[in-house]
Amino acid sequence: MANEVTLAEAAARVAQAESVLLSTHVSPDGDGIGSGLGLARGLAGMGKQALLGMADPVPAYLSFLPADDFVRTGPGDDTHWDVLLTLDCGDWERLGDAPGDRGRFGTVINLDHHQSNERYGDLNVVVPEASATGLLAFQLLEEVGAPIGADAALCLYTAIATDTGFFRYSNTDVATFEAATELVRAGAVPYTVHHALHENNPPSRLRMMGEALRLTEFHGDGRIGIIPLDAGAYERAEASPDDAEGLVELPRSVAGVEVAVLLRPTLEEDGYKASLRSKKQVDVSRVAEQFGGGGHARAAGCRLDLPLEQARDRLVAAIQEELNRAG
Repeated sequence: MANEVTLAEAAARVAQAESVLLSTHVSPDGDGIGSGLGLARGLAGMGKQALLGMADPVPAYLSFLPADDFVRTGPGDDTHWDVLLTLDCGDWERLGDAPGDRGRFGTVINLDHHQSNERYGDLNVVVPEASATGLLAFQLLEEVGAPIGADAALCLYTAIATDTGFFRYSNTDVATFEAATELVRAGAVPYTVHHALHENNPPSRLRMMGEALRLTEFHGDGRIGIIPLDAGAYERAEASPDDAEGLVELPRSVAGVEVAVLLRPTLEEDGYKASLRSKKQVDVSRVAEQFGGGGHARAAGCRLDLPLEQARDRLVAAIQEELNRAG
């Protein structure tokens, strides 16, 4: 039986700890990194040893976040930590090699908002109704009485803003705005985040967008919009995988599209990663789970070890089933 606890109970364990390692999933995003850096800075402000350890480095588009000496990438070592606090990660394997041996942690706390979370922690705080893990991270720091300086506030604000589509998605609620307000009071500057993520694109990003628009397909009477990026797309656009972040929003913005998909090559090995988004009717986590992935009702992801055309066709068929179910 998974040991599900309240945020206050998890915070009490964190408050007792002298050392806390934060970690998030492979291919980390704004919510995972922002939550980890915000927590690391807040806990360090209490005199605790705190570090964000990840399998993969901070992606270029998030390089504006003040990481300083709070980030370590690559495999975990033999250091003992009182607490491992995992963030925004639905299963232990998605942490990659960052934690290393689980036995080197006194307590593993799993903090997440994905409904498909496997509850792998010694203590599990899984709140699907929370708009972002960054919101839970902010609330945890409030519970332990940690100081939230301007740098920590910027990180946490970024976590919440990116996972709510800058407060546009259906998961945005009163608690989200209240947390954002407190973070702005603490020194986060919304325009800093907006400028870094939406007004600072390299030319390669625009070329990648052009490639994505050229490849966009519509299926299911226009209710499914999918971008199948082939292995040569990055080379043609003279772009990197970072330049493809968020492109799933392009087909999602089209009138009549209920489910949008971005399929992109994994590069390091065969297969494709799929990012899925829906508007109102389809629970895309149900689609992702069919392929070993997971996520939220409106945002999910998975991996398909198939050629591109087969991956596209399998996804379209699974989405069409969910559309038929939704009516």
